[in-house]
Amino acid sequence: MLENLESKLNIILNQIKKLKIIVNEFRDKSSKLELENKKLKESINNKTLVIEKLLNEKKVIINAKSLNEIGNSSKETRYKINELIRGIDKCISQLNL
Repeated sequence: MLENLESKLNIILNQIKKLKIIVNEFRDKSSKLELENKKLKESINNKTLVIEKLLNEKKVIINAKSLNEIGNSSKETRYKINELIRGIDKCISQLNL
């Protein structure tokens, strides 16, 4: 009977050792995955910043092309901008009536 209990105890101890090994493997894997997740999030943030920068550059290019279409001289450009502002002001004043 004592031998039987001793044998069962050894079996349980061996299972506990195996479980400890498995738990440690899962912890290691979890740590690696957390690190990878962090790197991927940083990569997404960096790519988002690049996209925002490119979109802003696109807007600047579109605005520059629009100004070039208006005219090459800065006087013409200022005149056209002032004309647009006056038109906007007229619209606003009519909305306020």
